[in-house]
Amino acid sequence: MRNGMRGRGLFALVLAASAALAGCGSATGPVEPAPRAAARQLTTTETVFEANPTYAPDGSSILYESDATGNLEIWRLSLSDGAAEQLTHDAAVDSSPYWLPDGSGFVFESDRSGTKSIWLQDLSGPGDEPRRLTDDDGEDGSPAVSPDGRLIVYESNRGGPTGLDLWVSPLGGGPATRLTSSVDGSYDRTADWSPDGSKIVFESDRGAGVPALYTVPAGGGALTRLTSLDGYKGHPAWSPDGARIAYESTASGDMEIWCMNADGTGVRRLTDNGGFWPRWSPDGRHVVYGSWGGTEPNLWEASAE
Repeated sequence: MRNGMRGRGLFALVLAASAALAGCGSATGPVEPAPRAAARQLTTTETVFEANPTYAPDGSSILYESDATGNLEIWRLSLSDGAAEQLTHDAAVDSSPYWLPDGSGFVFESDRSGTKSIWLQDLSGPGDEPRRLTDDDGEDGSPAVSPDGRLIVYESNRGGPTGLDLWVSPLGGGPATRLTSSVDGSYDRTADWSPDGSKIVFESDRGAGVPALYTVPAGGGALTRLTSLDGYKGHPAWSPDGARIAYESTASGDMEIWCMNADGTGVRRLTDNGGFWPRWSPDGRHVVYGSWGGTEPNLWEASAE
C-alpha cells in the first residue's frame, strides 16, 4: 500500500520485535539511570507519523519523513520558527532522508520507480526533480553520504541469496561495490560513516540473531562488533567529532536513545521518554530523534553532553 500506513506498519513491526528482544536478553548489558537533561519536543502532531529526522549541516533545520498528507514524504522543519515545508511530492513512499555534506540537497529511499531505490533531491535550484541513483533488481534503502560527498552506503537485498547487505555507490554514478555479506539470511542495515570516512557503523543480527552494532572499514574488510548480544541495538549515528556513537536500544526495557564511545565503551542512556532514529547536531551537543505523543511519533531533541 503506497501511503502513510506503510510507514506506520514498519514502525509497529520494529516496535514489536524490539519488545520481544528486550525480554530475552541477559542482565549483563549496561543500564543507566534517567538522563541528566530533559528532552525538548519539536513537533506536536500527535496523529501524524514522523520519523528518521536529521539535522541540516548548518543546524538550521531538520529533514524527516512524515505522512501528514496521507502519504510518506520528505519534509523540512525550521528550528528558528517551527515552520514545516514539504520537499517531495509523489504518490510513492519517500523516506529515510540524509543530507549532502554541503547542504545543497539530500538522498532518500523511494519506490516511485516500482522498486525501492536511492534518489537524490537537489535543493540548489527551484523545481529540480529527484534523480535516481541506484537502478537494480534489489530493494535499496537507508542511504548515508560519505563526509567528502563522493559515496553513498545503503542496505540492499541485491546479489542474494537472502538477507540484506551493505553496498557502496559513487554519488555521481558508477558501479556499486558490495561491502558486507549477510550470514544465513541475516541483515546488515542502517549504516553511517565515521567523520573521517574511514569506517562505517551499522546494525546487524548476524550474531545469534540478536541485533548489535558493528563497524567495517569503508573499503571493506573485517567486521568489529561494538555492543553485546543481550537485546536490540540499532540505527547507529556517528558524532561529528568521531568520538561517540548514538543508537536506539531496548537495554532499559523500552526503546530509548543511548550513546557510547566509538570503541563501544562508556555506554549511557540519553532519553527516558522513548526514542528511535537518533542523529547528531552539527556541534555534537544534541541528538534529534523520533518518539511519540499518545500513539504516534513526534520529533524530539535531547542533550548529549
